Amino acid sequence: MNKQNPIGQAAGWIIGFTAVLSLILSWSVMQQGLVMLYDENHMMEHLQLALILVAGVIFWRSNWCEMDEVSPQMRRQLRWLALTASALMFSFFIREMSVKQSGIEWLVYWVDGSGFKILMALIWLPLLVILSRNFSSYWMLLRKSLFSPFFLMAMAALALLMVGAVFDKEIFKPEFFRFYEEVAELNAYAWLLASALAFERDIALTRRDTERVQQLAPA
Repeated sequence: MNKQNPIGQAAGWIIGFTAVLSLILSWSVMQQGLVMLYDENHMMEHLQLALILVAGVIFWRSNWCEMDEVSPQMRRQLRWLALTASALMFSFFIREMSVKQSGIEWLVYWVDGSGFKILMALIWLPLLVILSRNFSSYWMLLRKSLFSPFFLMAMAALALLMVGAVFDKEIFKPEFFRFYEEVAELNAYAWLLASALAFERDIALTRRDTERVQQLAPA
């Protein structure tokens, strides 16, 4: 009997634990009235920040140096892809921080003020320029990885973030809608962490298969 892939097992534990925790939080908020759990700078927000931080570190540490079948040029391209994913986690981290009550003016400016847009521009404009230089390679990689665990888990995270945005923008306002926003985001970041665990393996496998197809294709 084949043992379960350790990456898939870890991802399953993260997603499962967060789902069970969400049920416990739902009971605590709706039945016990512990609304403080989803207030700013409280438990649910801190858990989200922790998940984002760990995911960002995992993306940042991704490398393909030991894979001889991946060319040095492709390793550099994949490294930029990993850095972009890490930058996305950093953007989420800054977005989820609540520092208005800290009284630190410069921190409030960069996190909750107009400085946030400047910071995002400084990060994303150079990255987008670099990625655009190898757009065709990244586009092919994306198409080939559509059904990989990494991509499917990332899409699940995106869907949950969109659900959270519905409540954040108050498009739908049932009772406890702020809690629904936070619990959707909590699970979204758990799925993102799971996708980060699978990122290096799945992207390497996808790239390896792509290069094999290119080698077999007629000239």
